[in-house]
Amino acid sequence: MTKLHLGAFNCPLEGWTNTDVTPHLYIARVPGLAWLLHRLGRMGQARYQEHARGVFRQLHYLNANRRWRMADGSLDAIFSSHMLEHLSLRSARLCLAESHRCLRPGAVLRISVPDLDLHVAAYRPEQALTWATDLFEANEVAEKNMHHFMYNFDSLKALLREAGFSQVHRRAYQTGVCPDIKRLDNRPDSLFVEAVKS
Repeated sequence: MTKLHLGAFNCPLEGWTNTDVTPHLYIARVPGLAWLLHRLGRMGQARYQEHARGVFRQLHYLNANRRWRMADGSLDAIFSSHMLEHLSLRSARLCLAESHRCLRPGAVLRISVPDLDLHVAAYRPEQALTWATDLFEANEVAEKNMHHFMYNFDSLKALLREAGFSQVHRRAYQTGVCPDIKRLDNRPDSLFVEAVKS
């Protein structure tokens, strides 16, 4: 099977084409660079250990904000965990349209994102600053690491239908038709959605 993992970062999975835009995939290709950055205090111990284990050498560059260099109907499955909310709404629409274009008929797209409904239910006016900071991950230094849009099931379903998916289902943690689901899902408090291309 040809399976695409979008935004894999430090969770690449064997048997999938693991993609990201992180600078770590370039650092991993320069011998000794991760060690030097760690030695200079520019890379933490945990991240350096991931480099030492070869985690980022398993990544391929793919910018979900642009048209993908893949043929129509060439993929059997696409998985994305906590990546879509880091895109603008315009870029998210393009990503979902590209997912639909590249999947073969009958293939599945599985997305997990933070559940906006859970965040809204936790809102308290007296804690608005903390709530909004957490919601948008506003303390992140890099803008790409912040949340740019948030979803509940209804809004994500609407975007998936707009992209061409006619079958859209809410799923539970590690439940669904996506291959390797028990190895892929690792954030149980998420919103899980699967869309099948007709």
